[in-house]
Amino acid sequence: MRLLTGVAAAVVAGVCVMPASVGAGQAPQARLPFPADARYAYVDLARIAAESTAGQAANQQLQQLMQQRQQELVGRQQALQTRQQQLQQNASVMSPEAQLAEQQEIQRLGLELDRLTQDADAELQQLDQQLQLQFQNSLIPAINQVATSRRLHFVFNAAAGMFAWADPALDISADVIQELNRTSGGE
Repeated sequence: MRLLTGVAAAVVAGVCVMPASVGAGQAPQARLPFPADARYAYVDLARIAAESTAGQAANQQLQQLMQQRQQELVGRQQALQTRQQQLQQNASVMSPEAQLAEQQEIQRLGLELDRLTQDADAELQQLDQQLQLQFQNSLIPAINQVATSRRLHFVFNAAAGMFAWADPALDISADVIQELNRTSGGE
């Protein structure tokens, strides 16, 4: 998942609380009651990106563009390979000038394929950055709303990796997902 690889660092930098019970690929546990006297909590940004409507939509948009560009590049690659095979098969009956012209055309197509690949990579990276910024712009107010409603002083990022364990009851990711979905009209 390309989306939000940089958001984790950009949104809440520096501190992490990673509970032993939270991990990639694990089934979600029953939600524990949030301690009434708690003044800090944490969020799992990867989970929010994966489970929120906004994060899923952004990832889908990125995947669609990636698939489109891959199809285009595969088509060009196949055309290039076909030309190379034709040159190999017909080289014995082609004049040296025709062989040279075909080799130059194959080289031109190869360079064009390289440029298209670079352009596709740049386009994907630009869209990824744009989607990350849009997601971050909707994520911060959602975290702020949940933190304010719970009277929290700090909300830590579970992806930063600075702590070894935290009480799973302090995970407000589900609340942030709910708020994010509510404000983006996705619930």
